[in-house]
Amino acid sequence: MFSWQHFVWLAISCALIAGALVLYRRKRPSFNKVLNYCLVICFLSEFTKVFSTIEMVPSADGSIIYPYIPMNHLPFHLCSIQILMILFVRFTKNKGMKENFLAFMYPGCVLGALSALAMPSIFSTSITVDQAFTHPMAYQFFIYHSMLIILGFIIAFSGEVEWTWKHWRNCLIIIAAMGFVSLYVNSMLAQPTYLNGTLQHIDFWPNFFFTYQNPLGIKLTQLWQWHVYLLILAAVVTVLTFFCYLPVIRSAKKKKA
Repeated sequence: MFSWQHFVWLAISCALIAGALVLYRRKRPSFNKVLNYCLVICFLSEFTKVFSTIEMVPSADGSIIYPYIPMNHLPFHLCSIQILMILFVRFTKNKGMKENFLAFMYPGCVLGALSALAMPSIFSTSITVDQAFTHPMAYQFFIYHSMLIILGFIIAFSGEVEWTWKHWRNCLIIIAAMGFVSLYVNSMLAQPTYLNGTLQHIDFWPNFFFTYQNPLGIKLTQLWQWHVYLLILAAVVTVLTFFCYLPVIRSAKKKKA
């Protein structure tokens, strides 16, 4: 993070985002066509991720070798979940559900992907910084998250959503629910070590929705520190989503006036 390779990728991502948004404003493709393009990128992204991270791991006795995808690459992050949401809004005929999903996807795509690009965990969990331009995972990570930001901005001014403050309220409820569920998922996928039925330590745990550890690497050693971290995380999400919805809701009110 914050290496020259990271800054180069940020520059590339900014160019991709700006170029795509300018092209969208000029061509004005239908929203379904935009979603089709996004689905293609989603498919290529997941295909690249799976076949770039899958490992051949031996069984305990070494007699069998199994293909294995490390658990931190499972599609349970906020940005990965957007794939299912894109699929839903592309093919659903329920206009009300489509609008609600799009309203949630807007800050999820923009804020989630911006956070990922600013703090690319890929360099600490998947590849080294020296592989930033030689490993396919780097291209998958930055192109996919750039696409999410593009989609988020297109959702904002596409006219597909009639923006109101209820969308902000619903967004906070959904994120809180997903964050709570992530506590179960992170524990279920963790690898604890027990001795005589007593938990000794945890060798590995995923960190979906960043509810277990902060992305800045600040160590949390006490339960009360984790509680404080969750409160800070909730406050940051609340404030950032508020400022994300504020301009689109104001714009919607001006158009009605």
